[in-house]
Amino acid sequence: MVNPEVLEIYRGVSDRTIDLVEKDQGARLPSCPLWSAMDLLRHVTAVCQDWVEHRLDGYGTERWTQEGVQRLSSLNFGEVSLAWRTAIDQMVSLTEEPGLGDPVRYAFGDAAAHEADLRAVLAPGTTLPPEALTLATKSSFVVWRQHLNECRSPGLTIELLQGPTLNVGTNQGVSLRISEHELFRMLNGRRSISQIEEYDWSVSPESFIDIGLGGPVTGGVKGRDTWASEPLIECAVD
Repeated sequence: MVNPEVLEIYRGVSDRTIDLVEKDQGARLPSCPLWSAMDLLRHVTAVCQDWVEHRLDGYGTERWTQEGVQRLSSLNFGEVSLAWRTAIDQMVSLTEEPGLGDPVRYAFGDAAAHEADLRAVLAPGTTLPPEALTLATKSSFVVWRQHLNECRSPGLTIELLQGPTLNVGTNQGVSLRISEHELFRMLNGRRSISQIEEYDWSVSPESFIDIGLGGPVTGGVKGRDTWASEPLIECAVD
């Protein structure tokens, strides 16, 4: 069965995202330049529906993503909002997906990243509530740590400015001091190489940049291409 605590945090992301989109359905999003806020709402709804209906062929690819948005393109704000909440209710009965794990964690992680996308435009200077931010950051870090280990990266210590220390490997020769919000945005592909290089690294991060992000959400893109192509300028989060 799915994790009920994660499911409740996911419901919170859904409620906040719907409230944000309602403010300005046509808002343009620099982090998702092809989408309006309404398109983003269609996307996160389609992701949830696809997990419920086991429609996962090509998961995370551009084709799969766009098919989901298009499928809901004829629905208005109220209809899409209801469809998302209905799909979340249906997730309660899901079991782990073979080879992937808990569906709610994937749907939550995607929606959390997009809640932050919306906040950067419609509620600048804010981030997710602590419980959701920590869960999203931890989940993204676990995927990245596994990817780095598989690629035999150097050891890494990540010192969160207001949080625990995270480690990759057994011999942590490189350190990074960073806020939880910035790590969360970085690990979801919202920071460019130039922005990543400006973080507080003990040495050059070039080897980590070359390895890039991992996991199914990269849509098959690898290495340096997994980072944002252009710097994404967002208001600083307090």
